[in-house]
Amino acid sequence: MRNPANPSSVRVNNQKLIIEHIRSKGSASRAELSKALSISKPSISTNVDGLIDQGILVEQGSGTSSGGRKPTMLVFNGNYRCILSMDLNRNKPMIALSNLNKEILKVVKIDINIDDQKPLIIEKMTQGMNSLLKEQGFAVEDLGVITIAIPGVIDEDTGKIFANPQFNLWSKLNLKSILSEIYNVPVLMKNDISMAALGEKYFGCGKPYQYMAYVSAGLGVGAGIIINNTLYEGPRKAAGEIGYMNIVCENGNLEDHLSTIKLFKKIENDLNNGVESLLKRKLEKKDMSIELMNEAVEEKDAYTIKTILKLGQMMGNAVANMALILDLELIVMGGMLSDLDPMFLETIRATVKQILPFDIEVKKSDLKSMAGIYGLIELGEGFIVREMVN
Repeated sequence: MRNPANPSSVRVNNQKLIIEHIRSKGSASRAELSKALSISKPSISTNVDGLIDQGILVEQGSGTSSGGRKPTMLVFNGNYRCILSMDLNRNKPMIALSNLNKEILKVVKIDINIDDQKPLIIEKMTQGMNSLLKEQGFAVEDLGVITIAIPGVIDEDTGKIFANPQFNLWSKLNLKSILSEIYNVPVLMKNDISMAALGEKYFGCGKPYQYMAYVSAGLGVGAGIIINNTLYEGPRKAAGEIGYMNIVCENGNLEDHLSTIKLFKKIENDLNNGVESLLKRKLEKKDMSIELMNEAVEEKDAYTIKTILKLGQMMGNAVANMALILDLELIVMGGMLSDLDPMFLETIRATVKQILPFDIEVKKSDLKSMAGIYGLIELGEGFIVREMVN
């Protein structure tokens, strides 16, 4: 014999249905909700009044009427809660404040030095977060969740981060524990490239695709994977750590060749060992950079062109292998190397086409440095909406 539904669970379910319907339609009257959701008018009225009292719904304007008084329309209050999202690139974390309509209200960057002590780092972060809240008219009590994108593999229970040495600055801090204690809200931490994949899927060039990967090559090399419209992280949250892929025809792994730190070091070593390149003259005035390599390509520098073609072939092989294993429809290229001369992306596409027995799109990121922030907003909004009614 089935137990009768708990009145509280019925209320929660009805309120969630009401919120979902109004968000999908933009607005609805009480009568429309009753008809669309097959819930009695008295029950709709009671639940709607409760959601208005909580500030989740607001009454806004009048709808059309076939006769009699015009119905009052209900809309979702996108400012019911806000989200603070922080993308931790190396020294200049980007912090965004957004609402439940997934609108970015403002973004700031904060300067953090690699030698800063823990208290100073936390002070800089909280000052940036607090100023965002204040400027946009939110109190700390309006904050629903903090979402953080960070390099490395994250133990979500403890907040411990397992990252390559260049990201040790964040490995030393337990931001999950510290910030949840300061702000008294949940703190969600995810891998930065996984968040970029989520952002590109829901806000960028990945919208039409159900199976895709976002691949980033910069200080590190990694991928975020979307399977059937859902972020796939793996049981250890380590899915997409393609930087460890072994390169059969070369010494070392993929990151040994494609991380900008090691790439720039190799180029400088080559030049010091007598390789002829226009880069040698350019490095007398500037530090090694992607921009410098692109300048050399424009001047038809043979060494730089050869280097970029080789990088494109390596990356093309790696993403082709991913596509074969996961049957992907799209590869999105991000990170600093994606700003190399277009021949880099063209070489990746040509290599992938040569290897794969099926067609696949290879595109440059639409969202660029904001991809991770958009992924964090998607993550935070979903969390708040799921927890909003209980």
